[in-house]
Amino acid sequence: MLVTTSQGLLPFIESLPDAVIIANPDHKIVLVNSRAGEMFGYPVDALQGSDLKMLIPEHHQDAHKRNVKGYFRGPHARPMGAGKRFSGLHADGTEVPVDIMINAIVLDGARVAMALVRDVTYQRELEERLTLESLTDELTGFYNRKHFKAQLKAQFSAFVRSGMPASVVMFDFDNFKVINDQYGHAGGDKVLVDTGKLILEELRPLDVACRVGGEEFAIILPNTKLQDAVTFAERIRRCIENVEFRLDGAAFHATITVGVASFTSTDKSYDSLMKRADNALYAGKAAGRNCVISQDSLT
Repeated sequence: MLVTTSQGLLPFIESLPDAVIIANPDHKIVLVNSRAGEMFGYPVDALQGSDLKMLIPEHHQDAHKRNVKGYFRGPHARPMGAGKRFSGLHADGTEVPVDIMINAIVLDGARVAMALVRDVTYQRELEERLTLESLTDELTGFYNRKHFKAQLKAQFSAFVRSGMPASVVMFDFDNFKVINDQYGHAGGDKVLVDTGKLILEELRPLDVACRVGGEEFAIILPNTKLQDAVTFAERIRRCIENVEFRLDGAAFHATITVGVASFTSTDKSYDSLMKRADNALYAGKAAGRNCVISQDSLT
């Protein structure tokens, strides 16, 4: 364990590129470097002697204080990137994503914890962007099939736990190959992109729109009973039917066939709902397309 004095340690911590915050077991800041002042928006003099909570978001303060007490009961080195995600609190009230390395030292004869604090805003933003890209369809901006299944699984868990209803609207375009043959893939892409924009205008914040195949889409409607989902699906069907798609001076129309299903007490997994929605969609195709079929129509 490092044993030193404030006077001897200060030149070293000032030379570091990361913020350094040294605190005692009473949750008080005893020493910081100028980088810490810059990161959190305070003069160094305002930080030293203050409670650590001024740098911790309010919703983390109680847990942080417990963690500090626990650390001093069993001090151990904690490296950067040890798995947990932390945030600091800037003087202007904004949260700063940070990573932290901690070591116990003896400073001026007292045991303290020395934390190197690194601003990881860029890394967090990059992680979030990459995660979003892995879950979304590049063309429409909708979520992909992987995310659809994950969200539907979560909705099924909520249904089993609390009985909260949830429905799925699945649709694909009628005779989409004809559109691609007549207007090229640019025409098909135009239909998909414009349809995506149209649907987004109809969704609530909690709804989840996904592109699950080439021209096949699925919309998860949480807290929505079957009849309400059918009403929503019919509204979407009419909107798309009435849209005039335009590309390079050409104007054309498209229609969709829709299958609608909701969780029931007999469902053992989310797969059952997906199968009913698929079966309803196929029944709609067999019935002549450009229609909405619900699971009730199959019984």
